[in-house]
Amino acid sequence: MNMTRTAEPVEPNILVVDDDPYLLMAIGQTLTLNGYLVDTFTSPLEALEKQQKTTYAAIVTDIKMPGMDGLQFLAHVRARDPELPVIMITGHGDVALAVTAIKSGAYDFLQKPVDEDVLNACLVRAVEKRRLVLENRRLNVSLSEQRQDLTRFYGLIGNHPAMHRLYDIIKAVAAESDPVMIHGETGTGKELVARAIHEIGNRSGQPFVAINMGAMPTEMIESELFGHVKGAFTGALQRKVGKFEYAGEGTLFLDEICSLPIGLQGKLLRALEARVVIPLGSNTEVPFKARIIAATNKNLEKEIEKETFRQDLFFRLDVLPVHIQPLRERRQDIPLLVEFFRQEYAYGKMIDPAPFSPETLREIMHNPWPGNVRELRNHVRRLCILGGLEEQRDSSEKSEFPQQEDKRLPLKKFMDRTEKDYIVGILRETEGQAAVAHTRLGISRKSFYDKIGKYGIDLSKFRKSEKGGPNKAG
Repeated sequence: MNMTRTAEPVEPNILVVDDDPYLLMAIGQTLTLNGYLVDTFTSPLEALEKQQKTTYAAIVTDIKMPGMDGLQFLAHVRARDPELPVIMITGHGDVALAVTAIKSGAYDFLQKPVDEDVLNACLVRAVEKRRLVLENRRLNVSLSEQRQDLTRFYGLIGNHPAMHRLYDIIKAVAAESDPVMIHGETGTGKELVARAIHEIGNRSGQPFVAINMGAMPTEMIESELFGHVKGAFTGALQRKVGKFEYAGEGTLFLDEICSLPIGLQGKLLRALEARVVIPLGSNTEVPFKARIIAATNKNLEKEIEKETFRQDLFFRLDVLPVHIQPLRERRQDIPLLVEFFRQEYAYGKMIDPAPFSPETLREIMHNPWPGNVRELRNHVRRLCILGGLEEQRDSSEKSEFPQQEDKRLPLKKFMDRTEKDYIVGILRETEGQAAVAHTRLGISRKSFYDKIGKYGIDLSKFRKSEKGGPNKAG
């Protein structure tokens, strides 16, 4: 039998199954008096149909039932919802069976005759467990939805799963004080990651000091890092505070750590181990409290093999490694980045540049971007500034005038590249029509197809589709 309940109940829903109609009625009345909304069934099959359509806080079921016993019923329930509490009712001779049910995933078992207080106490615990499970599910769904919409994170842009993992790692390491090593190619945003770690952590109100090892003359690095006293060397007219000391209790970001001369790596290692620095020309140790974040665009394991980087320094810095994937491995983020950089330029100039053509966007998507996000940003800015002029240059000037890198090619490779570019230009103009193209090129049909095969050119890329638009194949 079914008891009437409201469409959107506040009280927990309980499903009760027992082939004894008198016991079923008694349990139903007891639970109703205790504030539960109750659905009762003598048929396990009908109960399963109802469970499929209704969210229950708990299920109470007998073990011994005709047609489908309690263990079979439990298996069906758990197949649909493994975290739904199921309380089994047993006779005096069914205790061993009840233990089997517990091992199969039942929440608890009660012996007949069922004590009302015991049943109510058991349901209170089961309902609370169910509430926590459902609340956790809703939280996970909410976090998943937020994550799907998360495209910007402390200056970083991307919705690729690799970026979501990066965001999680940043949040995890930001809560610690151990050194961090950021691994990533040039232009991937290593300093943005370092700043994000600083901003999220408990040092956000303190200085963030960045120093690029690769952009500094070797003779100045030691003074910049550790400082110097007056008269330490010619031109040292006053005391200089080094970056370790200047960072205070904030963050010191050592970018391109792979460029640090091998002779200074030992001094850096000692500073990190002792948490003190000694300024040039001084014998006094100066303690520092800054957190150290380093970054490299090279494979430091290979640098260690070449003996250009100390292994002990690597172990000291690489306590919490953070890896950034190159842009070519997360191409789905390119449209997000393109639009962001377009809007960035528009906001700075208070203008609205013309949107990029579909062909331009396709070329952007297929570019390998060896310079990663930095290279893409510069390219978008060029397109915003030059517009159609840049697109014309991309399709014509790059083919007609050799770039500096072309001048280093062997003559035959340069001539092949020039010939291929010229053929591609003719195919664009003739929309991939072979008869027209080989006539324009002044070569035979056979020679034309020989060259198409040689350069791996896809003719369908230049032909129009049946609807008259450009064929998007290739």
